[in-house]
Amino acid sequence: MESPTLLLLEHDRLQTYKEGVLTESSASELKTITSGALIPLSLLDIHTIKLSDRLSDEDMRIQVEIRMFEEGNLNSDEEYTIDFIRHSISNDSDALVEAFALSHTKANDYFQEVLSKTSTIDRIIPGFMVYSALYPALSPKNDLFIYWGEEEAYAAIYQEGRYIAHRSIETLTSIAVETGFELSKLKQILQTKGVIEENYLPEELNKFILIQERIAKNIERIVHTINHKRGLFGLSGIDNCYLDFEGKTIVGLENVFNAYGISDLTLLPLEREESAPHDIHRVLCAEYFATSDTRFNLSPYSRKAPWYTRESGKFLSIVGGALLIMLIASGTVGWMSANEQARTEELTAQLETLKKETAQLSEILKKNTTQLKEQQGKNHTIREDIALYHGAEETALLIDDIHFQRQHFLTDTTAELGKYRLGAQMIEQNSSKEMNIHVVADYRKRDDIAKLMSGLYERGYQNVETHEIKLDNNNTTYNSLVKVTR
Repeated sequence: MESPTLLLLEHDRLQTYKEGVLTESSASELKTITSGALIPLSLLDIHTIKLSDRLSDEDMRIQVEIRMFEEGNLNSDEEYTIDFIRHSISNDSDALVEAFALSHTKANDYFQEVLSKTSTIDRIIPGFMVYSALYPALSPKNDLFIYWGEEEAYAAIYQEGRYIAHRSIETLTSIAVETGFELSKLKQILQTKGVIEENYLPEELNKFILIQERIAKNIERIVHTINHKRGLFGLSGIDNCYLDFEGKTIVGLENVFNAYGISDLTLLPLEREESAPHDIHRVLCAEYFATSDTRFNLSPYSRKAPWYTRESGKFLSIVGGALLIMLIASGTVGWMSANEQARTEELTAQLETLKKETAQLSEILKKNTTQLKEQQGKNHTIREDIALYHGAEETALLIDDIHFQRQHFLTDTTAELGKYRLGAQMIEQNSSKEMNIHVVADYRKRDDIAKLMSGLYERGYQNVETHEIKLDNNNTTYNSLVKVTR
């Protein structure tokens, strides 16, 4: 079977991938070949939430978008492309959902150079997803993939061949700055001497200490993520660690893992015999885009349908057909005019016949004109009905939104009351913006009224105030009227 061809896009580079080989793209390929690109994790807004595992993908997508704007710190004035990865959790009716949002402003800035050459990027994903392309060539086990690149670095955890988590780490460029090495020199040291003290001369021990500290710090982050996922996914351990580091490994890295409790780890470099070391990661990314059928996609630059299938294309086809008919008619009239003199006598003889036929056609035209006006009247009535329907639909949506805000208001209030076990003689909600709460508390829990107000402030309400706190019921009960403004 012929290997798929695709465009691999970076923020400043376009390459064509076919049969394991990357070449510079031609202008003709930009318009026809499917394209894919990676987006750095630093440009994404990432939020993890729990939702019912019984939700359909479409219902979950709606919930994810709502929660991302409510909890994920997204700017309501910006446009985002949002997608998610759904993880089912053992012995739990909820699903763990990793949600990702890509700001269109950040995407435009990052891909500015390639967008000047092509307006389409069919798929955009974070880099940790590409390692699924290695299965089933790899035996599905509990695998850890570490990509250490110059501009991005991360670890990805796969459980039995299925992605479950990732963790950002320091890039090689950042480590080079922290340790004072040139980037090329740092790569050479990691690949030849690594983090084994015996590989360094006595006068090089300071270099060893600097490198070991930075590497160990990042491995600690990765191990923390592994331990966090043990309980959620029943992760028994890590069988293999694959290092995506230009076909090389970092000498002694398994000893660092062992120091943090990950023992018996098999450390293997990701290699491609047919690819140059600096192209191995790009080739892996291209293989993922060429073979993966996952629907996850953060691209706001989707490919447009062929012009003739769009409404504008259909309109242009109709207009073009009309113009063609007009041109043909004009040519016919010109030809008839050129021969008019020769046919004058013949046309004179036929004039009376044509008058009779014209009268019949005039009657037909009048009838058709009347039918057209009737149809136009019906169309006008239908458009008015549609406008009324849209108005009713918008009003219903507005009412639903107000109801949701009032319900959310009440839920926040009762949650805070319950947290401090406070009672309420009255909860008066004037609108979706204001609420009066008559709080009743035991005389020993007066401070909890202040905590209740502080908790409502933390939930994002603009103003929470009380004018006075009264002591009633033989000095055993405090009463306070708390006013909350959304």
